[in-house]
Amino acid sequence: FYTLSASCPDQVGIIAKVSSFIANQGGWILESSYHADDITGRYFMRIEIKADSLPFLLAEFRERFRREVAEPLQMKWSLNDSAVKKRVVILVSKQEHCLYDLLARWQSKELNIEIPCIISNHDTFKGFVEWHGIPFHHVPVHPDNKAGAYAEVQRIFDDVRGDCMVLARYMQILSPDLCAANPGKIINIHHSFLPS
Repeated sequence: FYTLSASCPDQVGIIAKVSSFIANQGGWILESSYHADDITGRYFMRIEIKADSLPFLLAEFRERFRREVAEPLQMKWSLNDSAVKKRVVILVSKQEHCLYDLLARWQSKELNIEIPCIISNHDTFKGFVEWHGIPFHHVPVHPDNKAGAYAEVQRIFDDVRGDCMVLARYMQILSPDLCAANPGKIINIHHSFLPS
């Protein structure tokens, strides 16, 4: 399936325009969720579309959607193919339970992702991570080097072509620059949310 994630200024008819566009292409909507944010005045949506219900490739769908729907609605959007694994960069500090859980689920293929590397502000898990065959990057973070440390995290993320960062008990506050460079690409998990 393809996943369409989008946000735009809230207005009447957004769902109708998007779902009509998909239906007019022969697309089959498998699941959808929507949310309006009164504070920002933006509307958010996530729609799963059955990939083989469309008569053309993803690139053509993207172009038509951009031209016919996204631009007129002033949308920020992405369209992803579930058959392509997401490249997830994990950040961790010194508490192992979230990291262990993620790696166990990745190794058992319950998490259908690629992990191109793990970044930590401590070297505690270097051997454990490398034992799993995953590159480990130690990027210390101190009050006097935060800007440089987070620039290095961004460089590594870009170098490995990461799709998102997962903070698995990463006990640092990310810099505003790192957050601004990766909107919608950083997930902070908490051990009480696992395994969900």
